[in-house]
Amino acid sequence: MGQRPNDLRPWESPNALFGSELRRYREAAGLSLAALCEMIRDQAPYAKSTIGGIERGETRPDRILAIQADRVLDTREALVHLWDGLYKGTNVVPAWFTDWAIQEPEFNAIRSYQPLVIPGLLQTPAYAAHLLDNDEAAVEARIARQDVLTRDTPPDLMYVMDESVLHRGTGSPDLMQEQLQRLITASSRRVRIQVVPLCLHEGTRGAFAIGTLPDGSEVGYKDNAISGDTTTDRLEVTRLTKLFTSIQSAAYPVSQSLELIAKVTTEKWT
Repeated sequence: MGQRPNDLRPWESPNALFGSELRRYREAAGLSLAALCEMIRDQAPYAKSTIGGIERGETRPDRILAIQADRVLDTREALVHLWDGLYKGTNVVPAWFTDWAIQEPEFNAIRSYQPLVIPGLLQTPAYAAHLLDNDEAAVEARIARQDVLTRDTPPDLMYVMDESVLHRGTGSPDLMQEQLQRLITASSRRVRIQVVPLCLHEGTRGAFAIGTLPDGSEVGYKDNAISGDTTTDRLEVTRLTKLFTSIQSAAYPVSQSLELIAKVTTEKWT
């Protein structure tokens, strides 16, 4: 007989309240943690330990988990409603990122190159927390941006990242395995991921992105060492577009990129 889970104290914090409700609905459905993970894996690949931590109130959940748990537990959007009540409106983003963050939900398409880390819209909560030193408000702000992926007509995403991103660890193999699995399951007709092999190429100058608005106009974003810069200058956006095309030409095709991600997941992080 397995060990009885610790009693929860939902009055202690928003995380504890959400976690206790998630466990209550899961147990009412007669599902184990492992079974819940398996049922939502195609849309939201969480490790059993991650959801366990959320249920215990140790980790702030992301809205995607609430959406997928509602779906399989038949809760009539109770968890999404709870999540919105607990967390929506608490998001904060750095001032230098505000211009891009405001426009991001309006983009029809985003092209992005990342030489250092997994792109924000594809990060798991645990990976984001590691990058942001477990700053809950900052993590919440980053994960909340992923709501654009679940809207009726999500943007077309084209991500190109350096192969070193797959190997740059966080100190936790489970965390990296979960994160790379998220990349594989996120890949679709609307989310295309390509990996640039370990070699010298034009992408060594830093991360950037190009967003396309419904009227066809484009917005550029450039990372630098201490902040970032959003631009609508046509010359700068044109230069970013040409740079993206050049980097993409050095990348593996989508199918080969996914095979590489799966290989690194198995050989390095399992």
